[in-house]
Amino acid sequence: MKFKKRHALIALLSAGLFSLLYLLAPFRALEWRLYDAFLWLKPERPRTDALLLLDVDDRAVEHAGVWPWPRSYVADGILRLKEFGAKALVFDIEYVDLSPGGVDLDYLRRGLPRDFQRSFGDIAANSSDLLSAVLDGQLGRQDALLYAGELDGLIAQERDDLLERTRQLARDNDLLLAQAMELYGKAWATLNLQPLPLSGEQAARKEYYARFAAPLEEAGGAQAGSYVDVLAPIPPLIKAARGAGFTNVAIDSDGVRRRIELVRKVDGLWYAQLILSPLLESLGNPELRLEARSLMLRGAALPGGERADIRIPLDARGTMLINWPKTDYKDSYAPHLSFYSLSYMDELERGLDDALLSIASSGLWLALAQDQSLAAAAIALRQAEELVDQAAAQRRIALDETELAAFDAYIEARRALREGAAAFLDSGALSGLAGGAASLASRAKAGMADGAEAIRAEAARVAAAGASLEAILKELTALRSFVADAVNGKICIIGWVGTGTTDIGVNPFYGYYINVGTHAAVADTILSRSFIKAAEPWAGVLAAFLLTPLVIIGMGRLKPGLRSAVGFGSIALTLGLSFALFAWKGLYIPSLAPALAIGAAVITRELFDYLSTEREKSFLRKAFNTYLSGDVVEEIIADPSRLKLGGASRDMTALFTDVKGFSTISEQLSPEALVALLNRYLSGMSDVILDQKGTIDKYEGDAIIAFFGAPLDLEDHALRACRSAVLMKRVETELNKLFMAEGLSPSPLATRIGLNSGNMVVGNMGTERKMNYTIMGNAVNLAARLEGVNKQYGSWILASQSSVSAAGDAIVARQMDRVRVVGIFEPVRLYEILELRQDATAELLELVERFHAGLEAFEAKDWSAAKALFKQATEIYPADGPCATYIERCDKFMKTPPLKNWDGVFNLTEK
Repeated sequence: MKFKKRHALIALLSAGLFSLLYLLAPFRALEWRLYDAFLWLKPERPRTDALLLLDVDDRAVEHAGVWPWPRSYVADGILRLKEFGAKALVFDIEYVDLSPGGVDLDYLRRGLPRDFQRSFGDIAANSSDLLSAVLDGQLGRQDALLYAGELDGLIAQERDDLLERTRQLARDNDLLLAQAMELYGKAWATLNLQPLPLSGEQAARKEYYARFAAPLEEAGGAQAGSYVDVLAPIPPLIKAARGAGFTNVAIDSDGVRRRIELVRKVDGLWYAQLILSPLLESLGNPELRLEARSLMLRGAALPGGERADIRIPLDARGTMLINWPKTDYKDSYAPHLSFYSLSYMDELERGLDDALLSIASSGLWLALAQDQSLAAAAIALRQAEELVDQAAAQRRIALDETELAAFDAYIEARRALREGAAAFLDSGALSGLAGGAASLASRAKAGMADGAEAIRAEAARVAAAGASLEAILKELTALRSFVADAVNGKICIIGWVGTGTTDIGVNPFYGYYINVGTHAAVADTILSRSFIKAAEPWAGVLAAFLLTPLVIIGMGRLKPGLRSAVGFGSIALTLGLSFALFAWKGLYIPSLAPALAIGAAVITRELFDYLSTEREKSFLRKAFNTYLSGDVVEEIIADPSRLKLGGASRDMTALFTDVKGFSTISEQLSPEALVALLNRYLSGMSDVILDQKGTIDKYEGDAIIAFFGAPLDLEDHALRACRSAVLMKRVETELNKLFMAEGLSPSPLATRIGLNSGNMVVGNMGTERKMNYTIMGNAVNLAARLEGVNKQYGSWILASQSSVSAAGDAIVARQMDRVRVVGIFEPVRLYEILELRQDATAELLELVERFHAGLEAFEAKDWSAAKALFKQATEIYPADGPCATYIERCDKFMKTPPLKNWDGVFNLTEK
């Protein structure tokens, strides 16, 4: 219960902490970064093909050759969009100031020279006719003066006409752009909502833009915004526009554009966002109703003729989340169309006109007029000249008077001109002209070489113009087809995208995104109805307070590794479910606080549990370090379940030691010297036991009581005990050398060891204030008895058969009597542990073999044979205690045999 309360408190505190962080802007920004990641992972959907991004890029600007980019270029482009059937043109370019005056470069370069040529040609022709008539006597003096006066009038008229035409070179580009917008009839201009009032001429523009206010039904709780004024384009343009919308954007605190304001109220009137205005018209001008969290488009016209309501979800600020494409600007809603394509098309058409006029101006057509086919071609060329002038005139009329019929006539004239050019090229007239010119040059009279060369040069010029015409017409035809496919039926969005543009922002995917694409993304979100709705932060708070306790308490008493896996898996599951809801339903639930709260709670819980575990480990180290080896203690700490406090029964091996005659030695030493000797001796012996993962039960003076198999379960506990006994005798030898050399002991120490394996009870015995981790049971008592039995056999390490059998062949042991020790009725076969098998010498193995032969004869009651065999064994080790004991028994039994029913078991009367 204590743990559950603590874990619940951790969960609630963690949830509360990360919920409070929503009050901080940096944390909210992190939440939106998670939203960005979800948006990136969300499966991409097909994007609308109803839009066209019309880029005013570096190529378009370079083609104009001047900066600022002339608005006349935009006007020309608008006429192209109208010609190719663009559904609408949305300007993401603010024309809030008047532009510099311009020059009609096309007229200056081509039209004006032709007008001068025509005017002076008329004057020259009339002057020539008058002079010829006078010289021929056709006119008297009086008539000649009369005609001379008329000629003066003609000259004055042509002069005034040329002067007027020259004045028309100066062009008002703003007016021209306005005329083009009005003629097109489907251009949307920009509005810029202002947080402060405007003044002067800009403030007076309201009379022009107020007509673009959206008829909107306002419901309770609708967000109106805080704008107080509107900056509109210059009056000529705002008057010519079909509609207008504001370009203001909502930027989050981290600088990222994730949302857009769709409608805002200024001075009692509602205005729509720039792209929303033409969208509403394309959707059949549905009724608008603005509610607290949505903008309703009632009765929107959907593809297929169906009408339905479209509910656009809004957040608390009245903004719509944009469903951004994952591509950068250049790949968003591709392919884009460079405005250069429109300008270059105008250039190609001017080139086509120049090529036709250049061909038509050749005198070869008149010189070869006797050829009917060439005469017909000449007539077609004159018609082409007229079409060029006609098209230019109709274009001026269409712009000046917003005359749609004139525009259609202009388009028709241009079409006829292109078709006429194609027909002219297909007619073979150029080839005929070249042939006729060659014939004409060959017939030139002797001495007229210059004339023949002039004919050939003129023919070459016309041929070059014809090749240029053919190339231009081919390129123009391909370009027109490309632009028609790109533009027809599209809502075109025009904006600056060149190197010098400053209209750059940050969206959820890109740190450099040209903002013209924002309008396309907004339109796409609405047209596809792929809206995203973000729940308020309180939803994340609620999720944090629900999920964090559920996860932390639900982990219960799982193992640490599994707890961590469950905890962090819960974070992944929380984020995964949130993403699934986002991907399939377009609903974003704030997930950062729940995820971090779970993570922090898991870490905090694990930290507390770790500290608690460390306290337990510290307790275990203190409890066991004095009688367990360090690695054994660490294994118990790693798995405390291996230690069952309070007593447990298990198969183990007990080891008892005692120093022969230690009382006599202690009487000869001072207390200090005795303690020093004992510490050195016990340390050496204990280290052997601990190295073999044995447990020191206690010390009783010079005696050591130890056991193997607890608290760690050791399958080879018997072998470890036997190995410890052998190694302890080795250590004893080394210690005695030191003791004697240092004078620590009056005589060498000789340790007797008893071993027994069997079922014992092990555990912490005692009281809560004083405990001892110890062993008890008959098997323990037998080990203690065996240590004392060594005295009766002159042996040093006695073990029971159970220990020797469990130890296996890894040790060398010799079998001895079956005995009954004091307090234990069941007979026990004795074995003396001699050496580790790997270290046994040949002599030792020979001793064991001879001893076992003697024991076999002894137990067969062949006392004399047994004695002889034991004596043979002493030839190897003369001081062997057990051999001496058995020789003495043989002598005794040869004198006084035991009873005939004796079972061979010796009853030992000493402990």
